[in-house]
Amino acid sequence: MIKFILIFIFLIFANNSYSSNVLNITFLGTGSPRPDINKLGPSVLIKNKNEEIILDIGRGTTLRLNQIGNDFSKIKDIYISHFHFDHIVGLPDFWLTSNLWQKKEDTNVYGPKGIKSFCNSIRNAFKEDIKYRYNKNIKSNINCFNFSKINNDSLKKIKVLPFENSHGHIDNSYGFKIIFKDKKIVYSGDTTYSDNLINNYIGSDILIHEIIATTSKIYQNNKKLRKVFSTHTSINQIIKILNKTKPKLTILNHALLFGVSEDFVLSEIGKKYKGKVIFSKDLMSIDLGEELNIFNIGNIKK
Repeated sequence: MIKFILIFIFLIFANNSYSSNVLNITFLGTGSPRPDINKLGPSVLIKNKNEEIILDIGRGTTLRLNQIGNDFSKIKDIYISHFHFDHIVGLPDFWLTSNLWQKKEDTNVYGPKGIKSFCNSIRNAFKEDIKYRYNKNIKSNINCFNFSKINNDSLKKIKVLPFENSHGHIDNSYGFKIIFKDKKIVYSGDTTYSDNLINNYIGSDILIHEIIATTSKIYQNNKKLRKVFSTHTSINQIIKILNKTKPKLTILNHALLFGVSEDFVLSEIGKKYKGKVIFSKDLMSIDLGEELNIFNIGNIKK
């Protein structure tokens, strides 16, 4: 059973999950590389009691965490889907601010091949600030690992399983399956259609999926945009994906919309797919347990 609850004030969404049987998902940012104060960079906070993780860490992640009253102290693991700047630019801010807030434990960052080099570059870029502000005595470090080092032992209630997606023009691009008890949440990352997506999406309670859409005129007149389209998921492709995998709830995220609205996209999907589909919005929060409750909701396809 899915209950949609309309709340339009800044509640402390992420603190709603008191039960050990409830998983909370909060969209910290739902935007694209284009700056938009209402849709910051892609980032999703997932938590259950004292266990918290972040999927991607785009522009403004620390601001959204501050808005929901999260002081970073319980965030131990961050997972990076790929190295496009809009998915990673928030990492140095998170790391340095976590020390400003005196985070006592290190943060583990998991990503594709190249993640260690990326983290070393962050440390080097801010070495003068660290020397001045902390006298080199950083309390909370970032420890960066390839996906093969992910720890999904029995003590962890939130398990993360990366899978390869198809982002076209870059290698090493991934989505994530999140397993919590008998629940399955899938985060697509940036991707176009592939058979591997279908294999990993089947059986999802929640599918968080990117989308791209535009008008025929804009598409035909913009060669660069056509190239971008080839690496993302079109309306026809998402319809095909949903009809094959039938998630209980689909949340369209990281939307690249050119000359069309969210309502248009939902209407087009609704013509050929009858399941529940909504758009994400910044600070939208979901409690997933025996029921599924959504707070600060966006548009719903009926």
